[in-house]
Amino acid sequence: MSPHREDAALSLGLAVGMWLAQGHAVEVVNCFTRSEDAPFSDADSVHANDRMSFVSALRKREDEAWQKLYRSAKLTLTDLNLKDAPLRLHCAPGDVFGVAVNESDKAFAKIAKELESSRAEALVFPLGLGGHVDHRTAMLAAAAFAAGMPVAFYEDQPYAAEMETPVDEQARTVAEMLNTTLEPVFVSELGDADAAIASKRRQALCYVSQLEDARVERVAAFSARYGGRERLWANAAWRGLFS
Repeated sequence: MSPHREDAALSLGLAVGMWLAQGHAVEVVNCFTRSEDAPFSDADSVHANDRMSFVSALRKREDEAWQKLYRSAKLTLTDLNLKDAPLRLHCAPGDVFGVAVNESDKAFAKIAKELESSRAEALVFPLGLGGHVDHRTAMLAAAAFAAGMPVAFYEDQPYAAEMETPVDEQARTVAEMLNTTLEPVFVSELGDADAAIASKRRQALCYVSQLEDARVERVAAFSARYGGRERLWANAAWRGLFS
């Protein structure tokens, strides 16, 4: 479950590679794909009436470029075609980290419908690090599924690389909110930190409309904290399935 097009790629790129190498099918569900946010693009040159269609198409091309890195038909992208927070909640782009989640938000119903119809054997959600309302909305959608299914939560990038509060504390807060127990698991398709950093950099560079060079490097280097791996926070059913 990826709130925006780049979130799963930045946060789970190594894990996706490992799951594909193990023969799993991986579906990335992109929630909020209608957007006007592309700060490192030429979107400002487009007429205001055309900006959403221009940016949404640009970000889709970036996502498809990331998908092609894996050269696997088992990696699929599904778009829920929801508006992102500035368009949906009528807030400024800089305010998305302070807006409260609204449980009457119609996005919940669409995300829930997608999950209920899914044939997935395991689900992966964002932890909601950084406080972006779209990330928290996607995270809270896990509540109905965390009790019975194998569920894990990823550390949202680029926010995890820039947080002052320990990620562990945030993970425990999410576990309490969902009334479950989450334990850390480490995943990667690669054998060393240098290879992981290079892979993460290559993946992050697919999203040049979203990330400046310094942020790309922070995202890439973050996996070195875990020996060239990514850390998920998983419930008991997930750990039993993937142990």
